[in-house]
Amino acid sequence: MLRLSIRKKILLGFVVVLLTFGTATLYGAWAVHTLGQQLRLVALGYSNLRLELQDQQTMQVHLQKRLLAFGRGQGQSAELLSEVAADRKLRKLRLATTQQHVADLQKNLPKQDARFLSEQVKVRLEALFALYEATDRATFALASEEEERAARLLQELSQHLTSKVIEVVNAGSRYEARAGLFSAALGGFALLTSVGVLLLLHSTLRPLRRLADTAKQVARGNYKERVPADSPDEVGALGKEFNAMAAALEEREQRLRRSEQLAAVGKMAAQITHEIRNPLTSIGLHAELLADDFAVGQPEAEQIAKAICKEVDRLTELTEQYLRFARLPEPRLEPIDLNALLLGVVGFLREEFARKGVTLKLSLSEHLPVAGADENQLRQVLLNLIRNAEEAMAEQPAEERTLGITTRTTPMNGSETASEDAHLVVDIEDSGPGVPSEKQRQIFEPFFTTKRGGTGLGLALSLEAMTRHGGHIRLTSPCASGRGARFSVEIPAQKPGRTGLMEIDGGET
Repeated sequence: MLRLSIRKKILLGFVVVLLTFGTATLYGAWAVHTLGQQLRLVALGYSNLRLELQDQQTMQVHLQKRLLAFGRGQGQSAELLSEVAADRKLRKLRLATTQQHVADLQKNLPKQDARFLSEQVKVRLEALFALYEATDRATFALASEEEERAARLLQELSQHLTSKVIEVVNAGSRYEARAGLFSAALGGFALLTSVGVLLLLHSTLRPLRRLADTAKQVARGNYKERVPADSPDEVGALGKEFNAMAAALEEREQRLRRSEQLAAVGKMAAQITHEIRNPLTSIGLHAELLADDFAVGQPEAEQIAKAICKEVDRLTELTEQYLRFARLPEPRLEPIDLNALLLGVVGFLREEFARKGVTLKLSLSEHLPVAGADENQLRQVLLNLIRNAEEAMAEQPAEERTLGITTRTTPMNGSETASEDAHLVVDIEDSGPGVPSEKQRQIFEPFFTTKRGGTGLGLALSLEAMTRHGGHIRLTSPCASGRGARFSVEIPAQKPGRTGLMEIDGGET
């Protein structure tokens, strides 16, 4: 596909219109010039030549009348002979003038007309001049015959020239009609070309109005609005940049909303911790005393006391989760061997995997750069994501419960090799049912959960921790296998220089 910028499109359209109108103008000028030549040919060429021959015919008629009168013996013979001699001399001079006129015309006429003068006119004029020469030397009887032949030759020449004038005039009329039609066609084509160029420019610039309307929608807070960006020119590039800006604003809005939610969680956590932590501790102690001192030998009472203790422990854990949100510290970055950390987490969970029938596929990349991270926070993030993957496969048949953990590097800033500027990536992929597309954008929001009995704080806490590290967590569901979910944790290999982002790929929306 030919990719043209708006400037080139406008320039090309202007050139096309200019060439079209220029062609129509030049053709019109050429047609007028050609018609002028035809008119000059008729007016100054053939018409003048025809008039000269008519004069020659008039002189011939007068000469023949004098010869006829001389033959009948009318008037003074000497006087008639003198007049006849004068007429013959004059007609020869006129004929010589006509021959010179024909020679001059041949030099300035097109080849076709010059050939006509040479083959039809010049030859007959030369024959006529020879007849004039013969009549000057002939006797009266012979002279009369030669004069008759000269008269017929003049008549024939006059008829040829008359036919030629009519032919030239008719050809000029036909040419004028064709030139008019062609000029009108060129003018119409130029007009249609101008309209086409205007429509092309209108269609090229029309997305700018759509862009302006979409910008108003984004300004009102509707960050999901997008503009078509498939045009290969500057408008398409502007549309892509605008869509990227709208996406960045949408994501920033999500981060702001999540931050506000986390702030609310933190405030609520502080209040919950202050209001119910001490009462829960007291209830737990009294329940243990009841179980130890008063419920001995009473199975039903002992069971009730243990149930109270279990619920107290659950509520205490819940308050601790809220408290972690309220007091999540800034990460203390230090060099971390990511593979070693993962092996430790997997070793801690290996018995749990065996008990739940989970097959672990571990693929650790060699020569990974050293990660810059807070070991405790990173361990907690990895532990949370691995356990989530394990729980997502709980309803799958045992032979289909496969957990894949992979480490790799992803280049940054256009680099093609792993370096200290690279991000280290941990891919945690399960073979469960995956995350529905309509829930993928909510999965990291506080209090949103797809698990029965879940608090909806684990992923939110993990994302917040990675954001503070300058990394991010990305969800892909379904995976390449067509099912399951993959959480990719990216960790910078040096001090975080950017704010972490949460990205979601895969799934139809």
